[in-house]
Amino acid sequence: MTQSQLVEDRLRRMILDMDLGPGERLTERSLEELLQTSRTSVRTALFRLEAEGLVSHNGRAWLVPPIDLEEVRQLFDYREILEVAAIQLGGPAATPSELAEMHTILNSIDMNSTPEQRAEASRQFHLKIGGLAKNEFVTRSIADCMNRLLRVRWIEIDNADAGWTEHRAVLQALQDGNVGHAIALTKNHIGAARERLTSALTARPRTLRARGIVVS
Repeated sequence: MTQSQLVEDRLRRMILDMDLGPGERLTERSLEELLQTSRTSVRTALFRLEAEGLVSHNGRAWLVPPIDLEEVRQLFDYREILEVAAIQLGGPAATPSELAEMHTILNSIDMNSTPEQRAEASRQFHLKIGGLAKNEFVTRSIADCMNRLLRVRWIEIDNADAGWTEHRAVLQALQDGNVGHAIALTKNHIGAARERLTSALTARPRTLRARGIVVS
């Protein structure tokens, strides 16, 4: 792994973990000092992260974009299209091994799991759904959606356990070979997850601002 890739990975993690919060302004010089690396490596990393939507660029200024509620809604809509397509393409031919992997992911979470562990397990579950399509573009697009939503994974959501019940219902439908039901459940799950998250983001603007987090 090159120095630029190492810097890119570290910056990405800092943004996703909110060490560099939404709305925060960045300079190449400050990042060079913070990461103890070259200006070239910082600049290369920033341009790559810009392509992922994790930073924006205006002249010499860089910014960690505010959390955009409309973007969040659109990402969920896009995910629904992609995951429904994945199930339509690959659901009928889902193998016992693929379904077992999804089951293992869901069983890795219990009442003692951290929000970080829950978010990663949910991400992996949805990537497995994407993998059913056996289509690199579908899988890659779902991964991109999930990555763009990682910045809001820490939000405390009322009735978050509902998501895991919904995951299990989708998996059960796939195991039963009922693709139509799996699609309907997936649509309901993604729609409900969208509402839970956007409601949480809009319900506590003062709390979020107090933590230095900007929502637009």
